[in-house]
Amino acid sequence: MKTSFLLFLLTGAAATFGQGTINFGNYIPGLFSAPIYGPDPANPSLSLSGQSSLGNPSGSTVYGGPLLQGTRYVMGLYGGPESMTDPALLTLVTTETFRTATGNVLPAGLIFTIPDLPIPGAPRGSQAILEIRVWDVLSGADFASASIRGRSGLFLSQPLGPYTPTAPISAPDTVGWASFNIFTIPEPSTPALAVLGIVVLVIFRLVLRNGVSA
Repeated sequence: MKTSFLLFLLTGAAATFGQGTINFGNYIPGLFSAPIYGPDPANPSLSLSGQSSLGNPSGSTVYGGPLLQGTRYVMGLYGGPESMTDPALLTLVTTETFRTATGNVLPAGLIFTIPDLPIPGAPRGSQAILEIRVWDVLSGADFASASIRGRSGLFLSQPLGPYTPTAPISAPDTVGWASFNIFTIPEPSTPALAVLGIVVLVIFRLVLRNGVSA
């Protein structure tokens, strides 16, 4: 099920030529907000997605982790032409760090909007395929290497701008993604060790059972 999450305003007249652009952010005063959350201390590997009560529109998803704040956390916008379906082929368009607040309240969880960003390979008037990725820079220098991270999944933009100061503000794109949290990615060896432990336990029980039967 697709959930609401607005990241940007898309404006400008449709055109068949020229570079398409968007405004990148997760907060539009009075229209939309979709804060991003940190790992749940009680379950750091838990991955959640969906609007919380702080979002606009609001939702019922309850996050155990705090709102992300400051330069330790980075939100990256990845994009490409609408025909692209493989997330690995998307291009990093831009990044932004999170705003701060006193306590676990807005504007924490939000970033400052970056206007008029070109989307590689997506001309004006077309739609772009987008994904939002967030990571903790203390766990890795980028999304691929970070062990604490989260992502929105792929979604389509509205028809691309460009943005101009006098252009009318179009309706927010509310289809495709929602607030989410970052979470700890298990080490590759952890699942393997768990499976090995189960196998050893099963073998031990079989041996013990056969020994008692004999």
